[in-house]
Amino acid sequence: MATYELPSSDSPDLALLHPTQEEKVETWKLNGASWRGAMPLPIYLRRETYLENQAFTKDGGITFWILVDSTLPRNERPILGSCESFRKRALVARDGKVEDVVSHGIGSVFCNPDYRRRGFAQRMIEELGKKLDTWNQEDRKKTDFTVLYSDIGKKFYSKFGWESFPSSHIALAPMSSESESALSGARSLRADDLEELCSWDEQLLRADIARDVPCKEIRVALIPDLKTMQWHHAREEFAGREMLGREPDIKGAHADCEDSSQVWCIWTRTFGSTEAGNTLNILRFFIDGENDAVRDESEAGDDLTDLKSTDQAKLHGAVAVLHAAQVEAARWEMKDVQIWNPSSLIVLAARQIEPSTKLIHRDDESIASLRWHGEPEERTKVEWVGNEKYAWC
Repeated sequence: MATYELPSSDSPDLALLHPTQEEKVETWKLNGASWRGAMPLPIYLRRETYLENQAFTKDGGITFWILVDSTLPRNERPILGSCESFRKRALVARDGKVEDVVSHGIGSVFCNPDYRRRGFAQRMIEELGKKLDTWNQEDRKKTDFTVLYSDIGKKFYSKFGWESFPSSHIALAPMSSESESALSGARSLRADDLEELCSWDEQLLRADIARDVPCKEIRVALIPDLKTMQWHHAREEFAGREMLGREPDIKGAHADCEDSSQVWCIWTRTFGSTEAGNTLNILRFFIDGENDAVRDESEAGDDLTDLKSTDQAKLHGAVAVLHAAQVEAARWEMKDVQIWNPSSLIVLAARQIEPSTKLIHRDDESIASLRWHGEPEERTKVEWVGNEKYAWC
């Protein structure tokens, strides 16, 4: 291998294949140098093995890919690039119908630092797009859409069809439980509470995605089901157990509103590097019957006088749930609470707590990106419903 000459990025010998177990571990060692943060490498390797065996990922739920020279023997070929795809339950609404489909989320895109600036990353993404066109589809049916989250801005992946979608968030500071009776009106959610809430959420999402779909437009959504939430929680539980000696037990907060509606959120703790700090991320924020159901990047006003009494009730419920998240963030020494692509009502609730809350538009990191694999002329007509942190992978 010492005299091996790398092929060019357009070589027909390059192929996107599945790694052996040894090669899979090698990809983790390579990307762990950049992504494991404060986690020692042996623990990081155990975490990756743990995560690939969750209900969400086992039995073909996750697929590992490597870009290699296909003429070389397995376990001896240099790994030029690597990534993963996650099978995701999804919905597509068009022509007055809602269809259950299989989508894919792309994660862990990595190019070996020794082989960068040679076009291998571009080749890998090109090949991945072709693979996912029919991957895990019955009778080689065409995949409708796939998603990824870019940490290198909006331009690179758009060249291959993954267009950037709204990628904003708000952040709230942690709050001690002694401050302003922060927990009043909200109860904690634990793992056993989530199955019923996720089931109900899915039913209402199906109704919402089908509601008033404009002619010739398409709505898509990844389903925030229990297995998805459990995978996110497996990440935090492993990190808590291995790094801190305790597992997070509270998974969210729930509030009953005065108008008999409900507000809840499901969260996860992201344990990052010592420098970056840790974040309590809201995976899914649900407001029962919220009038402002479409999430966009518009700034919310602060005037409460125009809110109907039912919206006032939901606002109070959202404030209570956000307070609970702040308290939990303080308990785990998180630097902040983040809510991705919040609705106007959620932004308004946050400003009841912190009047200076700003909607932050991300330009470089965690850019929600979606590729429409259907007809090219349909691409500009796609609306992404439920573009929240739970969809990240």
